[in-house]
Amino acid sequence: MLRAPFAVSFLFACCHLLPAQSIEWWQKDLDGALLAAKDKPAAMVLLYCWKDGHGVCMDMFQGTLAEKQVVTAAADFVCMGAKDDEAGRIVLAKYGIEQVPTVLFLAPDGSVVDVAPGYVPVKEFLAEIARIRAGKDTVGELKKQIAAAPQDLGLQMRLVRKLRTAGDKAGSLAVIDAIVAKDPKLASEPAAEAMLLKLTDQIFKPEITPADYDLKPLRDFLGKQRNKNILFLGYDRMAAAEYRRQNLKAAAEAAGKAWKNIPPDQVLAWGQGIAGKAYENWQALEKLNKELLKQALEISKKALEEVEKRHKTSPDNPFLGSAMYLHAAVQLVCNQRKEAFATMDKAMAIDPNNENLKKAKDRWLDGSK
Repeated sequence: MLRAPFAVSFLFACCHLLPAQSIEWWQKDLDGALLAAKDKPAAMVLLYCWKDGHGVCMDMFQGTLAEKQVVTAAADFVCMGAKDDEAGRIVLAKYGIEQVPTVLFLAPDGSVVDVAPGYVPVKEFLAEIARIRAGKDTVGELKKQIAAAPQDLGLQMRLVRKLRTAGDKAGSLAVIDAIVAKDPKLASEPAAEAMLLKLTDQIFKPEITPADYDLKPLRDFLGKQRNKNILFLGYDRMAAAEYRRQNLKAAAEAAGKAWKNIPPDQVLAWGQGIAGKAYENWQALEKLNKELLKQALEISKKALEEVEKRHKTSPDNPFLGSAMYLHAAVQLVCNQRKEAFATMDKAMAIDPNNENLKKAKDRWLDGSK
């Protein structure tokens, strides 16, 4: 994590994507942004971490960050972007950000106050801003609560997840070791999750190539588990490892086990991830076993249903349109062309200004997938 100011200058280059966008994005270096934050009502930098050409990043920018109430709330921060390019990666690396989009909330000294990972709908993002400004469940506040209740392992795991999302892996490891020391038999869910993180950290070490991953400790660990949440997390990591090893059959089998144990709050994000992988690898999956594509289609359908539920309470046309596009793509590779075009037409009606939807449909009309 960054603890002291440093000089890096980069521009928030995607502002041209949405003419109606009226957030005032800081155009200078991060040092200057941190200094200027002292005079803002929130006394924080809102750092938007993104990647050019990334659909969800564009949805977040054109949807949540363009909404009038969010623009108003963001005026109390110094707002800055860190793009995944040569200049921006210096900042992303400083904070250990691997997932985009991610919004970091930084104190003037550069430390992370809190983090909002992934796509966050308008209503939830406004609630996150209000919570963070109130100092509730922030990194600092969780540390204070843990100091007052050192035996609360669940509270410590909440801090671990937040630290890892914010890129502070080293800080999270210290908390993980403390959790395991207090429950070495892994009788509690927090301790089991902590051990799972330790195991997967060993598997995914940067210096180890996917071909050399040792998955036996993870398999042995999962063989002793009965907790559905731990089984979901573990088989998800197993699927990721097998996918990196290009073993699609084993990856699909592990993903299927993860799906059987998935918590309701993970269906949307995890399901969309599976849908994306299925579309990316549809030819190989079709040759391997067509049933795997059918399984991916069912998962994609459930993920879309979750987006539609969310849309009813927090309307977000760009996100719903993109979610329909993803599901239509899976329908297409499952040879449900009629259904795919019907889904795509709905997506275009919901988000008529999204040129990517029109281009995709034209490709599909030409016979491409």
